[in-house]
Amino acid sequence: MIILKNAFILNGEKTKISDILFNENILQIEKNLKPAKGTEVIDLHGKLLIPGCIDAHVHFNDPGFTDREDFTSGTTAAACGGITTVIDMPCTSIPAVTNVENLNKKLAVIKSKALVDFALWGGIRNNDIPLDNSKIQKLWDAGVVGFKIYTISGMETFKALSYKDIGNVFKQFPEILFAFHAEDESIISNSINRLTHKQMKLPENYVKTRPVEAEVIAVKKILSSLGNKNKVHFVHISSKDASGLILESKKKFEVTFESCPHYLQFTSKDLPILKGRLKTAPPIKHEEDRDFMRKCLKTGTLDFVTTDHAGCNYKSGKSFEDFFKVYNGIPGTELMIPYLFSEFYLKEKVDLMKMIRLTSENAAKRYGLYPRKGSLQIGTDADFTIIDLNKPYLVDETLIHSKGKYSPFNNTEFSCSINKTIVRGKIVFDAEKGILQKPGYGKFIRRT
Repeated sequence: MIILKNAFILNGEKTKISDILFNENILQIEKNLKPAKGTEVIDLHGKLLIPGCIDAHVHFNDPGFTDREDFTSGTTAAACGGITTVIDMPCTSIPAVTNVENLNKKLAVIKSKALVDFALWGGIRNNDIPLDNSKIQKLWDAGVVGFKIYTISGMETFKALSYKDIGNVFKQFPEILFAFHAEDESIISNSINRLTHKQMKLPENYVKTRPVEAEVIAVKKILSSLGNKNKVHFVHISSKDASGLILESKKKFEVTFESCPHYLQFTSKDLPILKGRLKTAPPIKHEEDRDFMRKCLKTGTLDFVTTDHAGCNYKSGKSFEDFFKVYNGIPGTELMIPYLFSEFYLKEKVDLMKMIRLTSENAAKRYGLYPRKGSLQIGTDADFTIIDLNKPYLVDETLIHSKGKYSPFNNTEFSCSINKTIVRGKIVFDAEKGILQKPGYGKFIRRT
């Protein structure tokens, strides 16, 4: 057993210094706990301890595209960033997680590689239309957190669904949670056709190829197909207008949405400077969009923050002069928590309860992992993210643990840093000692 002494925690609605006793589970939270014989004692000296953080949207590409990332490199980056649970997307692996057989094939590969705990998304793709309803139901029953659907996709192995097909899916599966990459394909196609090839090469024109309107139209059409019992989540929302539609829909439907650090910090004006480091889909939008997303975070109307982590080899994927050829994706799981607590907890003074909801609690509740994950309740998994609020962290992209050695936050100094990452009672990452567990320690967590 271990006692963490002098942890700065949120207990109820108040922050206080407490001690935490745990083995694999949380056993006791009190002030001045007396250690039994053989109990390891670690003094945190007032460092912030919060429920283990969750990155609910990552692409770790394993198996199939491991030249970009694999589950060991991805979960190592997560652990170093204070993330205790990741939820991996179904589309960027071979085979795609669209049935139980493919789920088991993926698990057979990744279960020996994970350093932190993980849940998995299932997916529905045009490749499988007409759907075999029994396969979808069996995959849901196997414990995936939900089903990812694209309204536009460049992946031959995971093609987008039409709005008609999406409406049919809602009718067939009213009890299942669906997550959407929501950008309208026809708007994007028409936008691209308005630009010359020379214009398409320029990073400043990228946002013109996938404008705000594309996100808005897709969100609007998806919402228009919802029935009273349907459950929908929108991933990586990047614009004010789409966010407004989602917020309005919450009055009638069970709808949630996420955004990412890059949409909270940057605008399209940064693209000519940061170039490939900032290219992702949907694109970074405009100042009014960034400012509105930040407002949603600060008011608590944004449900949670994820990274959409998707790395690659910078030289082979990101270094083209022709911006149209640059790979879409940013490796962010190692930097999200230091960024959020530096920018919003310390600088913008967002209260700790909102920060916990944004980084663990809300995602755990949405995806059927709570209270095992995302809480400090007695008897739940001893998952802790420990943050040193007094130790700055200067981002050096060459040192991040993703296979993608690049970041739009390169050379940015955050005001805080990760001190320890603890998963089910074991220290996986320590700022002084590095990674302390072996690949395979992380477990598959089923939705309950």
